Amino acid sequence: MSTEVMDDSLVAAGVPELTQLGKRLEILRIERGVSKQRLARHAGTSRQQLWRVMTGKSELTSSLRERLALALSVEPAILSGAASAAPMASTTIESSFGYRPTLPTTAPSVSDYLVDAEHLATTIRTLPSGDGGRRLKRALLNAVEDLAVEAGQALPIDYSEIRRRVLAGEL
Repeated sequence: MSTEVMDDSLVAAGVPELTQLGKRLEILRIERGVSKQRLARHAGTSRQQLWRVMTGKSELTSSLRERLALALSVEPAILSGAASAAPMASTTIESSFGYRPTLPTTAPSVSDYLVDAEHLATTIRTLPSGDGGRRLKRALLNAVEDLAVEAGQALPIDYSEIRRRVLAGEL
């Protein structure tokens, strides 16, 4: 399934599309290994408000821009699109969040998702919670199933447990 087809199916399913700012925030957040909840809490807002900003339902105020930039260790101009995503020299993610994230050296490939369910579980943990997040997670699970069928490959045995946990709202 191509990215364009998956994006179209998510929009058709009622999953909001991220704005350019939302995509930028998501990339920075994932690069730093921080959950949306933790980022929102550190920036002094709710996860729901952060999601509204990321989907363009709410405007990014200058105050929230400053707090998000501090939480992500970037210059505020990064969040207005005026600069590159180089980290700020004065603050590190370790000092902002009190831990050192462990990031993979390379992003998993599609075949990694089909072989090792932990890659899928890790990705699902980065997605929002609630009804909308559950729909997004189910769309991802469906896409992985479709890719496995196309590749003629069996999914890992843990896959069904991940699906059960998503449907139960546990993951």
